[in-house]
Amino acid sequence: MDKRQNVAILGLGLMGASLALALRKRGFGGRILGYARRAETRDHALASGMVDAAYADPADAAREADVVVVCVPIWSIAKLAGQVVPALQAGAVMTDVGSTKSELLRTMEPLFAGSKACFVGSHPIAGSEKTGIEAGFPDLYDGRLTVVCPTEGTPESARETVAALWQGAGSAVVEMSPAAHDAMLASTSHLPHMVAAALARSVAGSDPGAKADFCGTGFKDTTRVASGSADMWVDIIDTNRAALENELDRFHEELQGLIGILRSGNGEDIRKWLEEAASARNGILKLSRFLKK
Repeated sequence: MDKRQNVAILGLGLMGASLALALRKRGFGGRILGYARRAETRDHALASGMVDAAYADPADAAREADVVVVCVPIWSIAKLAGQVVPALQAGAVMTDVGSTKSELLRTMEPLFAGSKACFVGSHPIAGSEKTGIEAGFPDLYDGRLTVVCPTEGTPESARETVAALWQGAGSAVVEMSPAAHDAMLASTSHLPHMVAAALARSVAGSDPGAKADFCGTGFKDTTRVASGSADMWVDIIDTNRAALENELDRFHEELQGLIGILRSGNGEDIRKWLEEAASARNGILKLSRFLKK
């Protein structure tokens, strides 16, 4: 990434703050311009040196930017972009951190019609159940994968700019179509979150006070992501309903199969089911470039 460029980060929560800190740590020499609604957040970003300037108006933050990264929940991305696009300079590239892409792209395309700037969707597969600017840390994207989702009309220079941005934050980059991205993430990210949330609801549904002391690290580890931001996740679900429904149907079949094994009373079938599950998990961890066992 050109170290002389100006990068505007719109939204200084976990994702935006971590991006600013990552670029700083890895030697980015351009200006980092931030936007946040709350004055306290802007003050924190300036005092920490996270950004060179902080604005209450997103258009002001983006006006001189070569790259604009929108780090807000999915349905808020287009709203923010609508305020910013008229202020973008020719050749500027906007990207985002949203976990779904197809619906967002359909919303964004009309906003950029006639603009000399362009939008290229991206999704860094990184995060935390923690939120807010205080949760930001410079290695959030280090050794992680970011998916960039160009379209047929995306200029090559814009694709390269977005890829270089995430590589500059420590991430590996792969390109996928928006539809392929959404189908893949429904299985690998959105389904696990829903399962964790369902598990937390199921355990807490009957006398959580009596159960709390009996919940060990297994409960804590398997439900960790259920503590994530509801505002963020309701947008993810809302914009990827069909793909997530398919994955939930498949998961339901798996649960029904397990219930059938339990009802049969055959211990060897239970052992086989558990061994296959362990093998599947270990196999994924072994094959992944980004997960440690």
